[in-house]
Amino acid sequence: MKLANSARSLGRILRDARRERGFTQMELATQTGMAQPTISKIERGAEQTSLDSILRLLAALKLEFVVRERSNAHPQAPWQTPVSED
Repeated sequence: MKLANSARSLGRILRDARRERGFTQMELATQTGMAQPTISKIERGAEQTSLDSILRLLAALKLEFVVRERSNAHPQAPWQTPVSED
């Protein structure tokens, strides 16, 4: 099981799954009804996208979206990291 804790890590997981299945970005775009540049941006973690779009990508790649309790190994999301006030 792979863990995505940021847009970039989710994008890498989606890209790797697409490549493992032998799809091009264009083929995946056609399957999902999304534009190829959007697929590229999501894979790079550069695109803020809707949950619906992520779910369409996951379905096309035959992947599941699982929600579970956060483990102690990953106590905070990246955006929750405290910023020092020096």
